[in-house]
Amino acid sequence: MRILGEKIGFVDRKTATTLFIIILSTFLLLFLYHNDVWRPIRYWLFLNGLILFAIPLISIVFLERKRSLVLQVLSGIVIVIILLLLINISTMRHLSSIVKRSQVVYPLSVLFTLITVLILVLGKVNIRSYGIALGKVKFWLPILLLFFVCMVPLIFWASRLPAFQKTYPMIPLAKKGIQGFIVAELSFGIFFIFWEFFFRGYMLFSLEKRTGFFIANGIQAVAFAFMHLGKPELEVYSALVGGLIVGWLAWRSKSFLPAFFIHWAIQSSMDLFAILK
Repeated sequence: MRILGEKIGFVDRKTATTLFIIILSTFLLLFLYHNDVWRPIRYWLFLNGLILFAIPLISIVFLERKRSLVLQVLSGIVIVIILLLLINISTMRHLSSIVKRSQVVYPLSVLFTLITVLILVLGKVNIRSYGIALGKVKFWLPILLLFFVCMVPLIFWASRLPAFQKTYPMIPLAKKGIQGFIVAELSFGIFFIFWEFFFRGYMLFSLEKRTGFFIANGIQAVAFAFMHLGKPELEVYSALVGGLIVGWLAWRSKSFLPAFFIHWAIQSSMDLFAILK
């Protein structure tokens, strides 16, 4: 198997990145819908941090041909280790119960964070090219404020619908007073950093380099909508439309941050309105 050069095995480099994104997205969909990832919150954030943040960032070093052979092999090994860990967690209840413990999940989180940062530093990855930057703040900030003004009435209306009343708040802790609500929404904030980076950072900007913006934006929006299956039907369709819009906003802004703030605001507002029904 050729690691350096134009191919990985029988797949050229440009195709390899696209295939990797498709495979990882499929894994994410299957993993999330076949596992109880909501309890406890620290466990949920750990799993999503690995799938949506650590693996994509490390794959940048693994898939780009300008990296050294040693670093590519190291990156590939780390990705395989993470995937094996996730698969074993999903199939072995005993292992899952061990990882859920605070004395285990926190050290593991620190370990994988340090490994990811080390690989990025050694690989000299330009994370700004994947939307990890403030971007064009003067462009996206006014749009963000306008969005909040326009969307709050719609979110309030949707929160009154029976289907949304059954779904939100998604974390039961949000119903347990002000402190519980704050903890739940801050947890969602961390989650949406992972989530929005994956779709409106890693996926969008990686594919855009190879397919152009319109195809890349369509792919990330469809994948994003699929991740909403099981939620109210209206939300699934709005996720597709909204995914296209925030994808464009992220692309024009050169940052996934506006998409993050929009998604987090929608979630927090929906939870709040559902609780205050």
